[in-house]
Formats: sequence, C-alpha cells, structure tokens
Amino acid sequence: MKAPSATEQLGPHRDAMQALDWALPALRADLDAAGRQPFRETGAQEDFLHRHDAPAHEPQGPERTERFERALTRVRQWADAGEALTFSRMVEVQETVLGVRTAFRTGEAFAHGGAHRYAQAPGLEAAFVGKVEGEAREERHPVAHATRLYLDLCFFHPFPDGNARAARLWLEYMLRRGGLPTPPLAPIVLFPKRPGDTESYVRFARLLARSIAGPDAPCRNEVQP
Repeated sequence: MKAPSATEQLGPHRDAMQALDWALPALRADLDAAGRQPFRETGAQEDFLHRHDAPAHEPQGPERTERFERALTRVRQWADAGEALTFSRMVEVQETVLGVRTAFRTGEAFAHGGAHRYAQAPGLEAAFVGKVEGEAREERHPVAHATRLYLDLCFFHPFPDGNARAARLWLEYMLRRGGLPTPPLAPIVLFPKRPGDTESYVRFARLLARSIAGPDAPCRNEVQP
C-alpha cells in the first residue's frame, strides 16, 4: 500500500542531473585538484563496511559482510582491467551482494519507512540501462562518472534490495577505473542528497572531489550540506 506522504524521487532526479553544470568554476577547480591525485589503495570500503555497515546490520550475521567483500573484489578486478560497465555485470555483482538471484525491479519501491517513493513506468529498465551504459562510455572526469552513477543508483533504485551497497561499490569502480583513490566514505554516504536539488548534487560532487584531493583541495568555497 502506498504511503500518502511519499515523495516521488526519479523525475526530479533526472531533471537535476540534466541541469548539473560541470563547468562551474568552483566545481572545476575541485575536479582538477582531485585529478592530480595518484591512485592508491585506501581501504575506504573496508573501513566503512566494518565501522558502519556491519554493526548496523549485525542481526544478518557475517555472511552479509562476506558477500559484500566478494562483490568488492570483483568490481575492483573489472576496474583494474578497464572492463566496461554493463548492466549484466551490475546484476552479477548485486547477486553476489544479496546472495540470491535478482534483476531490475518490476514495481514501485519505497524507502525510509515509505517516505521515499521510486516510481515504476514502462521502459524504465531500458532507460536506466541506456543511461548508465552510455554515460560510462563518455570521456568525463572520473568524479563526474562516479557522481552520476552513485546518484542514479540512489534515485532510480534499480534493484529490489541493496541499492545503497551497489552505489558504494560502483562509485569505487568509476574512481578506480579512472585512476583515482576512493576517499573516506562516511561523509559521502551521509551527505544529504535531495532529488531535484541541482545545488545539492553540485555540493555532493565537490565533496567527493575535495575528499579525494585532501590537502590539495582549493581552500576557498568550502562545501556545506
């Protein structure tokens, strides 16, 4: 049963993504600073997994954590080999994460106690697949790739379960494929991401870029939630 107060997420998200201007001077400066960082293993995924995710889902046991670790290994292998992002690979990883067969969701989805609604419409799966596969082939900054895919996974909500875990995994894939390190994830995951708010998307992209750049980030225009 639909929650009457639910807000539809997907339409506003698509509009906001189209309006996001990657040439904004402050954003461009942050992207440039991030792009100068060499790749290194940071352990950011493992840190978030064991400090935040596993304790929050302790009743599900260690198997949940172990499945995520196996999925992470696979995603890293593909990124290191320069393998293309495809939806079939996303499904393969999601099945590892969940421990069951899965596919693109077939109905509406809800989260946050029904407060967030993710609409279903004819052609939604094809639209998602075309968007993420097509955009992954574009020549863009790795932070732009990571931002777009992360937010698409949050607001298309393509899978029946585990979309937040998928977003973390594929964010690393995009950064790693582009030769950038994965920064600490807690600030990224907890940053308020409001569908339809292009300014919050810009702040999210800047936070990701500045987290990668570290001390090399421009000192002006600090990012605020």
